[in-house]
Amino acid sequence: MEYLQGRALTNAIGNLDIQNAYAEALNKLGHELEEIAEQEKDAALGNGGLGRLASCFLDSMATLNLPAWGYGLRYKYGLFKQLITKQGQEEIAEDWLEKFSPWEVVRHDIVFPVRFFGSIEINPDGSRKWVGGEVVQALAYDVPIPGYKTKNTISLRLWEAKACAEDFNLFQFNDGQYESAAQLHSRAQQICAVLYPGDATEDGKLLRLKQQFFLCSASLQDIILRFKERRSGKGSWKWSEFPSKVAVQLNDTHPTLAIPELMRLLMDDERLGWDEAWDVTTRTIAYTNHTVLPEALEKWSQPVMWKLLPRHMEIIEEIDKRFLAMINATRPDLEHKLPTMRVLDHNPQKPVVRMANLCVVSAHTVNGVAQLHSDILKAELFADYVSIWPTKFQNKTNGITPRRWLRFCSPELSNIITKWLKTDQWATNLDLLSGLREVCIRIILWSMLSFILSKL
Repeated sequence: MEYLQGRALTNAIGNLDIQNAYAEALNKLGHELEEIAEQEKDAALGNGGLGRLASCFLDSMATLNLPAWGYGLRYKYGLFKQLITKQGQEEIAEDWLEKFSPWEVVRHDIVFPVRFFGSIEINPDGSRKWVGGEVVQALAYDVPIPGYKTKNTISLRLWEAKACAEDFNLFQFNDGQYESAAQLHSRAQQICAVLYPGDATEDGKLLRLKQQFFLCSASLQDIILRFKERRSGKGSWKWSEFPSKVAVQLNDTHPTLAIPELMRLLMDDERLGWDEAWDVTTRTIAYTNHTVLPEALEKWSQPVMWKLLPRHMEIIEEIDKRFLAMINATRPDLEHKLPTMRVLDHNPQKPVVRMANLCVVSAHTVNGVAQLHSDILKAELFADYVSIWPTKFQNKTNGITPRRWLRFCSPELSNIITKWLKTDQWATNLDLLSGLREVCIRIILWSMLSFILSKL
């Protein structure tokens, strides 16, 4: 859902290894690099560690020459701009796109429909299809992510929500009913207005769920289309090949709806049966967990889900039903724990969908972001699942990109490190920094020897 990119100019010229040449060119024009860099507004696409991690992923994958894509929403206002007044702190909307972003490329050729609400239509052959409701268009904007000292550049694809011209009621507008005439346009603009809109109200919950599904649906449609285009002309191909060509990593539970949406696209649009669609989905999806607090795990109201995404709730119900059947058949010793393990919580007061449980049941791999974190997941939070799928749970210790956070932000220190290590390869292999220990030991020994000799 978020990417905390930071300023792109210094990162781009650093990855292209043209900092000095670029700075010299600006000096000849009477400008300083720092002066120009200060003109760039931070892309308001994220606000914390989750977003920074996602951005570091993109930088690393580009540097490793991996054919990767990042997917997010093109928030208009992001979070907020903080003002300090005599009355205290004030938060106002910040339009980071006010002067446009020079880094993004609008892709008018890449547009996908995303449906909300509606009902389920049952065809004569028993297949089901989601119809009606309201449909908004997802328009793609591509932001280039250059790798470090490599020709590889990948893309962060951001989606903007738009309504079709046909959804503007010209008759109502000319009749003076201005708000009614553009209702769908207004609702579409709300989807990408801000990052993490308040969810204290029912409307807020609905909007946040809309955001999550909008991201998942548009991204998966794009992934499937690209897969089809690349496989066309190469003879016969099968959907069973999809997981060997596509890996979808869910960064926390916000994009969990990718699971039922991929199932829906495969079954309803591509006409796959449940078993084949489930096999493709479970071999494609992987899940990164970011919290060990049970109360912090995302849950969505079942009535809200049925209202907004009726077809997906049918699919989630079937996933839950089949998981229960599997436990009853293979692990009867866990039957008493099913109320907490199952995907659906049918508490009469507050029935919810447990998104983390859905991820664990459906993903081929679940990872924590530090060894201690992963150990807690396996020993406590997901311990019952570990007894079923012991190899599913892994650890992936997250770090940072050493280019932005060391190589570019402290060039003097970087030059010292390169001097003592006699190589600049540490910028892509931080393990080489361990060589500084030997350098320090030699310096200390030389200092001690010099001191002893001076006393003789």
